[in-house]
Amino acid sequence: MKAKILLTILTILLIGCGKKQDPDQTYIVMDESSSTSSESIAKKYDAISKTSHLEGISFTDDSCENNNIQTDILIFSDKIESLGGQINELSSYDQDAIGLQKFLSDSGLTSLNAQDFARAGTQSTMKSCDLIDLTPPKSCWYRTLALGLLSEKISEETGVQIELTSHYRSTCYNEKVGGSKKSDHIGAKAIDFSVKNEAERHRVEQYICNEIWKENLFKQSSEGQLNNISIGLGHTFMHIGLDSVHGRRHWIYDNYIQNNTMPSTCWKSL
Repeated sequence: MKAKILLTILTILLIGCGKKQDPDQTYIVMDESSSTSSESIAKKYDAISKTSHLEGISFTDDSCENNNIQTDILIFSDKIESLGGQINELSSYDQDAIGLQKFLSDSGLTSLNAQDFARAGTQSTMKSCDLIDLTPPKSCWYRTLALGLLSEKISEETGVQIELTSHYRSTCYNEKVGGSKKSDHIGAKAIDFSVKNEAERHRVEQYICNEIWKENLFKQSSEGQLNNISIGLGHTFMHIGLDSVHGRRHWIYDNYIQNNTMPSTCWKSL
C-alpha cells in the first residue's frame, strides 16, 4: 500500500509539476515521407515486409481505438522479452499517466517514465485538441513498452542520451502538426527522438543499421526474416517504428541531406 502511494505521488510530481520545454516538431510536416528518394546501400534491405500477424489488418483496424490486444501480444511479447521486459495484464492498470507509470515500471522500463511519453509534444497543440497530455490509450501500451525498451537498449549500446520528441498522436494532434494521415504515431507504433549533435546521431544510426536494419535484434522471427521497422533520418533526430501495417520502410529528411557530414551507413539519397 505504501509503495502504491509513493508511486502515485512520484508520478503526480513527474507529470503535473515538472517543467519540460516543448520539443521542436516542425519536421513532422515531412514525417514518414521525403522529397528526396533514397535506398539502402544494400538493396536487399529495401524489401517491403510485415509480420504474418498483420496480414489483412488495415490502418483503421490497427488504431489504438480498434486494435486487437491479443494480436499486439503476439507481435510484441517476444520483442519485449528480448529487450529484458515482461508482459503484464493491462486490466491491472488504470487508463491515466499514473497507470502508465506503474505499468512501465512493473514491465521493466527503467530510464524512461510516463512523463517522457505523455509530454512528447507541444502544450499549445494538446490544448487545442482538448488533451491534458499525450498518454497513449491503454490498448496500445504494449507498443509503448516495446519502443521504450528499444530506446533504452539503443542508449545503453551507443552511450547516447536520447530525448523523445513524439510518440502517440491523437488524430486531432497529428492533423494540427501536419503529420501523415496514416502516420504510425496515431497507432503509437513509432517514436521520434533527438540527440545533441550529428556525431551522436551517427552513432545511433550506425547501431540501428547494423543491429536492427541488417540483422534481427529480436528472438521471435524465423531465420532470415528481417525486422518490420520504419526508419527516418534527420540531422540530429530520428524516427523509429515497429511493426507498421505499412511494412518495412525508410526515408531521409531534408535537413539530413543538407547538413550531414558523416559517412553513410545503411541509407543514402539518390
